Amino acid sequence: MMNRYLGILLAGAFSATLMESAAQTKVSINTNFGEIPVLLFDDAAPNTVANFLSYVESGEYTDAIFHRAIVGFVLQSGGFRSTPTGAFLLEEVVEQDPIANEFGISNTRGTLAMAKLGGDPDSATSQWFINLDDNSSNLDNQNGGFTVFGEVEDFTVIDEIMSQNIINIGGVFSELPVVATREDGSAGPVNASEIRATDFVQISSIVVEPAASVPEPGAVSLLAVGSVGFILRRRR
Repeated sequence: MMNRYLGILLAGAFSATLMESAAQTKVSINTNFGEIPVLLFDDAAPNTVANFLSYVESGEYTDAIFHRAIVGFVLQSGGFRSTPTGAFLLEEVVEQDPIANEFGISNTRGTLAMAKLGGDPDSATSQWFINLDDNSSNLDNQNGGFTVFGEVEDFTVIDEIMSQNIINIGGVFSELPVVATREDGSAGPVNASEIRATDFVQISSIVVEPAASVPEPGAVSLLAVGSVGFILRRRR
């Protein structure tokens, strides 16, 4: 009887140790369409998670927009911020030094991964994307594999974002998601000259909090940055 209870106690202690070692950081990506809850993979991609959180802490992701939306592929952010009080509608996120690739988890539906330059596995900086489908056969096998560092817990807001309009205004904004209907009931923009600061799909804040321990799971090339008329100003 004693041995039986000892076995139970030891099993419980072992499980607790595993759970503690697998603890992950949770972030809430708050957008103008609602909250996207995400678990970050601290253990699988520690440097990538630290890089993402450093941009959060610096405020560079505050007012960032989703600037690329491809149905059945990716929803991308981290490159540009809205500037409603400035002469331009957008500005570039100030990039930190590139980080080493940490590919190890497949780019399946709902995972977050880092975007990077073509032909350079260690070029990821600020841009990241959400896999809208299972892109593992593609993104796991090119450019050293795209580093997955988190996973979306609920797709409700992402589905709402992807139901909005996607327009082409040139340059890096050839698949730009914008609101289909404005708050005043008018139709959303269809070209660059019609865009207002409130038309972007944007991130108001990213809130970081510890998450309960969870098991770990099982980036699209960064396009050359250019200005599009009055919309974008460069930052350094």
